[in-house]
Amino acid sequence: MKSSLLVVCFCCMISCNTKPSLEDVHYLNGFWEIEKAETPYETKSYKINLMVDYIQVENSEGFRKKMQPSLLGNYKSSQNRENFTIHNTGDSLVLIYENQYNTWTETLLSIEKDKFIVKNDEDFTYTYKRHKNSEINLDDEE
Repeated sequence: MKSSLLVVCFCCMISCNTKPSLEDVHYLNGFWEIEKAETPYETKSYKINLMVDYIQVENSEGFRKKMQPSLLGNYKSSQNRENFTIHNTGDSLVLIYENQYNTWTETLLSIEKDKFIVKNDEDFTYTYKRHKNSEINLDDEE
């Protein structure tokens, strides 16, 4: 009885401490919106986002681009593109962004098909959910 309890506790500890793997970063591909932002000072939930992030990753390199969804189902793109590389530090995956003005990092805390969580250098944690664009059909007759 004691040994089975120890096995269950050990499995729980391992599952709680698993970090995202490089094999899972393909889940980042697509459109994402911020669901929640947690700072050392407050937590803010987002119901509606006027801008979403488009992320594309291949191997350990990728980019993030701000997009504005429209009611017609398409997106308007910003001209800015933030390139990043993914580094496996052993205990975590780190996204390193670099442009001509700045370098910053985000640590990937968790990743799933429809959700991911990152923490930045300023101790802000962002929870993203997969964006589902709402398309309005203007041709429907009542």
